[in-house]
Parts: sequence; structure tokens; C-alpha cells
Amino acid sequence: MNQVERKPERFGIFQYVFLFSSVLIFPGIQWPLFFWVNGFVPLVVFIFLYGFGWSSGNKIVAQGAVLAFIVSFFLQTLPFYFLALASLPTGYVIARCAGRSEGQMTTGAKGILTLGTCWLVFWGGLVVTNGAFSYSALIQSVQNWLDILLKAYRHNESIPVDSLIVIEQMLTQTKTLFPVILPAILCNFVLLTVWLTMVYGNRLTLKYIGRSPWPEYKLWKLPDKFVWAEILSAALALLPVEPIGTIGINLLILVSVLFIFQGLSIVVFYFNKWNMPLIFRLPLYILAVIQSSGTLILLIIGIADIWLDLRRLNRQPE
Repeated sequence: MNQVERKPERFGIFQYVFLFSSVLIFPGIQWPLFFWVNGFVPLVVFIFLYGFGWSSGNKIVAQGAVLAFIVSFFLQTLPFYFLALASLPTGYVIARCAGRSEGQMTTGAKGILTLGTCWLVFWGGLVVTNGAFSYSALIQSVQNWLDILLKAYRHNESIPVDSLIVIEQMLTQTKTLFPVILPAILCNFVLLTVWLTMVYGNRLTLKYIGRSPWPEYKLWKLPDKFVWAEILSAALALLPVEPIGTIGINLLILVSVLFIFQGLSIVVFYFNKWNMPLIFRLPLYILAVIQSSGTLILLIIGIADIWLDLRRLNRQPE
């Protein structure tokens, strides 16, 4: 592996061990934010392994995992600890790909496959030991929550009738659509986790270590032929034949998320080119991710870049 060992200072090791153990412990304490916090596990592992090398990085990860196990045992949050630990191999896979100078697409594909497999195996173990974690139980719990939310709105007399009708329609459609797109929702957690690890890991290692395995995120680009995956999945989604239509809808969501990532990279490219201050960038990033219209714009930009080459990345130097 083309990687240099860089030992952290003795006092710094304790800081890194405490940081990694906190990442493993915190999801069990604040379980409603579990999936969001859990996404940082591969990121931290990647930074330690790629930044300090496998020898020093493994020591930090091992010591942090042992410390987190002891604390989680006394807090009685071991199930959350083991689920957080299931994300650890993804950080190893991405760090190994980075050390071998493998490309972004290859690294991302291996990271997605690793994380998806680990989560699937862990979830399967939960279903065997406790049926409350089954796929159907997850759907039922979400639908029950939507029913409770709908009843709360109906008993709220301060909501105008017109607004209540719109809310009821929205919640009813969500209740019907959720079981259909749940596979895409679960897979999107995998995509977002790997994306977070590679993008921010690449940025943080460049900033604090002075080297990074891949080009900056503003230059990230999907293969041009990938647009056919978007077209094919859209065609399948329009077919009134089941389960082909459902498969097409889920594929369309997953492929669209990748093009949204590309659209966001184009926005970052021009924000950097125009030297836009962070105080103005941050609200725009938040609006683009949270607002449905913002994500739609990013999707359109990402797809349009296939033909328009908005950053002129494919232009040959003169």
C-alpha cells in the first residue's frame, strides 16, 4: 500500500481513542439520532487508518472499541453499540482502497457493498432474535405513527379546514407510498454514509494531514453512460406491471440521489470559483438539501452536466 505511517503524539492518542469511543457510544444514548450519528463511524475509522497508517490507526480503533464496549455495557446500550460497530468494516475498506489509489467510483462501490452487507447481516440477526425488528414490523410502526400524527392534527382546532385537508391527503399518501419506497430509503442511508465518509474524509485528510486520496469533491463526476440507468429506471417505474413498477421506482430514487450528489458538486465548484463566503454558502446548502425544490434543481443540474459539461471538465487543454 502506498501509505506513510504517521504516529500521533502520545497525548493525542488518548484524544483520538476518546473520540472514537464517543462515536460508538453516543448513538445508544441519543437513539432517535442513531442513523445520523452512526454515519460518522466509517469516517472516523478512515481518517485514523489513512492519516496515521494501519499500525497506529488500528491501535486507536481497537482501544476506542474496547472503551466503548465497557461504557455501553454499564449503560445497557450494547445493541446500539454492536450496530454502530457493524459500520466499522466500511471504514477499513475505504481506507484500503485509498491506500491503493483506487478511483472514487470503485471505492464507493466497494464501500456501499460492504456497508449494505454488514447492516443486512446485523438486521437479520436482530430479526432472528427479536421479531419486533422485522421489515413488516418497521412498516407497521411507521404507519401507526402516521395515524397518531393524523389524529393529533384532526383534534387541533387551530388548524384551518383547508390546511387540514391538505395535511390529511399528504399523510395518507405518505402512508400508502412508504412501504413501496422503503427499500430505497434504507439503501439511501448506505449511500449517504459512504458519500459522507469519502467526501469529508477526503477534505479532512487534505486539511489536517496534507494529502488526500482523491480529487476535490467539486470535481466529482459520474460516468456519462450512467444517465442510461436514470432513463431505464424511469421507464420501469412507469410500467403498470408489478413488481417491475415498484423496482423501477426504488431504482429511480437511488440513481437520482447519485445525480443529486453530482449536482451538489457543481454548485460547490462555482461557489469556490466565485469565492462565495461560507456565511452565504451554508444557508443555500441547507435549503438545497431540505427543500424538495432545491433537491429537484440539484437533480436537473446533475443530469444536465452529462451533456452540457457545466464545469468544462471534458474540454481538452489548448
